[in-house]
Amino acid sequence: MKKTLLIAVSILILLPVMLSAKIEYLSEEEYKDLKRDEVKRYWTKLEQQLADFQERKANAIAQNEKCSARLAEMKKEKQAVDSEYDRVYNDIIAMLGVDKTDYSGIEGKIAYFNSEVGNWQNLSDKELWDKKKQVKELVSEYNEYRNSCKSKVPDFRTEFSDLDNKINNLAKNLEAAKPKYHEDSYTVVRGDWLSKIAGYSFIYDDYTKWPIIYRANRDQIKDPNLIYPDQVLSIPRGLPNNWKVYKGECLWRIAGYPEVYGSGAKWPVIYRANKDKIKDPDLIYPNQIFEIPRD
Repeated sequence: MKKTLLIAVSILILLPVMLSAKIEYLSEEEYKDLKRDEVKRYWTKLEQQLADFQERKANAIAQNEKCSARLAEMKKEKQAVDSEYDRVYNDIIAMLGVDKTDYSGIEGKIAYFNSEVGNWQNLSDKELWDKKKQVKELVSEYNEYRNSCKSKVPDFRTEFSDLDNKINNLAKNLEAAKPKYHEDSYTVVRGDWLSKIAGYSFIYDDYTKWPIIYRANRDQIKDPNLIYPDQVLSIPRGLPNNWKVYKGECLWRIAGYPEVYGSGAKWPVIYRANKDKIKDPDLIYPNQIFEIPRD
């Protein structure tokens, strides 16, 4: 390998010399026809060209020797870098507590996450949002594994970097697919009550909004003062486009809810949008579903 490289360097150095030289040799008959002064000029030219070649050859040999010496130095430097790399690599592996027997498992995890992400790539926004629970679970599972020692093995840095981008894009796509109105869920823990839940920063950060949670969960909350651990409550986000009528409600009351219009005076908007279902605006019935127009 080294010999081949040196030959290649020599050719690259001598090639311009060979290309630039212009030697015009005369035949024996042509040489005999030369006059005395022409013979002298001819030999002077040949001697000059020969001297030029000798000088260029010496320079090429010197350059070749210089390159050869530098090549030897670089080979030593590479050996030192390789040795240091191996030392650092082994230290990292030892620190992570991972060995070669773990590699097939890591490769399997990479293949699993790539396959799972691929399942969500071609879904519409609605389909993706319908699968939000599974998508969030996948993102959470990946982030948990990404924090493990096995995902830090240098051999798989490129693969995990690529997966980082895919998972981040999936999370962004899920956020972009979020409809204007949707419902999150919250599992009640011991010591919770509705106003306390509404006051959590990740819910509404406003304890006075507890009736919104109550109204969204009236099918399972009979008394707003009584909720129980492990109940899973719907947490409305945004403004609903439909409303299910409950006992005791009228159009004025529905329009007055903050999640509807926040003003009872806007009840005619609901009435006009649902005339096919409402014969008398003073008579509406439980379980009727009304459209709530939004600008």
